[in-house]
Amino acid sequence: MSASYFLSMSKPSKPSRKHHYVTQAQLRHFARDKGRTQICVFDKTTGQSFTSSILNAGSENGFNTIIDDGGRLNFEAMFDKVDTAGAAIVAQIAERRSLAWMREEQVLSLADLGTVQLFRTKLARETPGVLAEEMRDLLDKLGADLNHPQLAPPTEADAKRGTMEAFVKRASHRDSFLRLMPGLVEPAGSARFLISDHPVVFSNPFPYGDHALQAQGILVHLPLSPSLLLTWHCPTIVARLDHLLSTDGSEHAALRAYGWGLASGEPVTISDKEVERYNFVQVTQSRRFLFSHTADFSGVGDRLAAKPGTVQRDALVHLGRMGEGPPPRRHMPEGWNMVVHGPRDHCLLHLEEIDADGEGITARTSDLALLNAAARDVRLDYVELYNGPRQQRHLGHVKLEKLANRGAGWFRAVHFDDSLRALDRQIREASGKNEG
Repeated sequence: MSASYFLSMSKPSKPSRKHHYVTQAQLRHFARDKGRTQICVFDKTTGQSFTSSILNAGSENGFNTIIDDGGRLNFEAMFDKVDTAGAAIVAQIAERRSLAWMREEQVLSLADLGTVQLFRTKLARETPGVLAEEMRDLLDKLGADLNHPQLAPPTEADAKRGTMEAFVKRASHRDSFLRLMPGLVEPAGSARFLISDHPVVFSNPFPYGDHALQAQGILVHLPLSPSLLLTWHCPTIVARLDHLLSTDGSEHAALRAYGWGLASGEPVTISDKEVERYNFVQVTQSRRFLFSHTADFSGVGDRLAAKPGTVQRDALVHLGRMGEGPPPRRHMPEGWNMVVHGPRDHCLLHLEEIDADGEGITARTSDLALLNAAARDVRLDYVELYNGPRQQRHLGHVKLEKLANRGAGWFRAVHFDDSLRALDRQIREASGKNEG
């Protein structure tokens, strides 16, 4: 179906009351009927599915209307230009099933689409209020006066103004998308992609990886149709695939195929199992509703039952509990490991031995090639020391010094600034004397 189909709707003569946080143009690619007016919906809170008009799906009356102090502001039209450009680019990608034809203008439109879709949803809007309530609970435990005007929770109008501000100041988020490389994935079998009420979702293949646009190793996914998924790739992943493709051999055939597809702009085929894995990211990171071209949501219900706590999501992030460290990373390997984040790359060093009396983090690893590569950076962003899934230490702005006099693989992670390093040494020595 041509791109013009999705742009043929006439503009309303007056501002609409029904405001979409997932655009109708995007949902039409998942329509169940030839006229592209109906879509299947699954409600995570009830476990029930039903058919909805696309006009009603992914929307809420007055969602982008501020009523405050007797005034009324409908800012739905603020999204029109981005929505029109986004509808055009998605329709062309779906029609051509390739990214190879895109030029700078299309890449920018794609990044803008991802940026706006990320913060315009109900889940994104509700997050600041949830964080504010968590902060108020924390301050209440510390004895603060919650009736103080500065501690008042944000109103619904405040949250909507936040959406407007995020839209106006979205350039930095768009730049974060632009540093990522877009690629396409398509099913090889009968499985098909879902989309949700918060369709831009994150994953990270590294056990220590975070879910944020600037996180190293990040993958950002947006389903374009039941048979096409768009993924933006972190440059560190692209570099690893490029390195693999530059070597001879037949090992890692699936990764090589993925790398060729990403480099060429053509879709990479994946198994039904992998499609289900991508779908479950939509399930867990959505707020409440899932959308599909088919009424068969049986797999979704089974996965939700197997993983309690994924029914309705109330915020994108939450505050940690006072006095607790970072939550465990359940996929980290056993034993002692150090995660290294540099300005351009990252890695995990398995530690064979740790010197508890050494400066900074002093340890020995058998991963000599990784150690040598990491030590070449004169200033690393930070390192993290893990014992299994639990983080034990975090050091920022460090460098790695190899300790050849202690033998192969010995090194220490210390502050890159020698003056601050000397101050830390004095504090440690003074602390040792006081304890004695």
